[in-house]
Amino acid sequence: MGKYLTIEWVFIFCVYSVIGFIWETVYCSIRERHLVNRGFMKGPFLPIYGSGVCVMLVAAAPFEGNVLLECLSGMICATVLEYVTGELMQHLFKVRYWDYSKEKFNLNGHICLGASLGWFVATFVVNRILQKPVTALMKMFTETQLTVTDSVVMGIAVIDFIISFKAAMDLRAILVKMEEARHEMQLMQKRLDVIIAVMAEEAGDKVDAFTDSVKENIGDFTDSVSAKYSELSDSVSDRFDRFGSDVSRRLEYIRKAAGSVSDKFTPDSAKEFMEEIRTLGERYASVIKQHTSFTTLKGTLKKLFIRNIIRSNPSIISDDYYEALEELKNASKRK
Repeated sequence: MGKYLTIEWVFIFCVYSVIGFIWETVYCSIRERHLVNRGFMKGPFLPIYGSGVCVMLVAAAPFEGNVLLECLSGMICATVLEYVTGELMQHLFKVRYWDYSKEKFNLNGHICLGASLGWFVATFVVNRILQKPVTALMKMFTETQLTVTDSVVMGIAVIDFIISFKAAMDLRAILVKMEEARHEMQLMQKRLDVIIAVMAEEAGDKVDAFTDSVKENIGDFTDSVSAKYSELSDSVSDRFDRFGSDVSRRLEYIRKAAGSVSDKFTPDSAKEFMEEIRTLGERYASVIKQHTSFTTLKGTLKKLFIRNIIRSNPSIISDDYYEALEELKNASKRK
């Protein structure tokens, strides 16, 4: 393929990033049956394709003239690039922006045999069909014109990437907070159960009425909703609300009982109980406040670049925050 100058490599990268965006948009729009503005970034630019083509051209260059070896080397290098990119993005953003986990012969959902064969075909198409007209187009520019063109396009792309990166980090923050808040409320619920049991044991007969009330009002309540906690159809927010309501009831009962049976406790036990109840009450208020803040953020999802990321990547998935992400995906679909 010959050697290219740095500004020519940048031009090639930009051209194929745009071509890749067009291809992905058309392909995904047909699959989803509606227009999908495909990609991590807001604009018509998919860097994974631009990078992939540059890697393919470099890898295929030593085998120029041997179509099979050109395509095999291009396929291998592009597949490695796709896997590394997928791993880095998942580690950084806690989500997979493309998912091959349902495809045969996949590796961690980042690559699969079908996608690799796609890179094999892409190497042939680029080397044998597209690269000549792209090179001819590039040669129409003077060195100065090419530098200016590269600078303008890359400048816009860098700004777009920074904005999109910030949105992706915001999406990660929302997912983490949603799950942390639900988990914290669940831990408080379990801790309050322990406190109720210990109080009943220390207070003895005088707290029997209290424990009976707890069994009637809290136990029945917990049993009535416990089965629903495991339903995948329940959103993280729904589960949080149930845990929150349950924790609130437990706190209220314990506060009332602590006053009525405090004389049955040793001074140290009474002090310890009251301190833990106060701490749990503060934790509860803090988690509720946090939940309210990200619920508000989720409600304004339509105004954020986060919605663009979710809509532009319909196969986006998270192993650690699956349900939270599904809830956000559903929220992004609402007008």
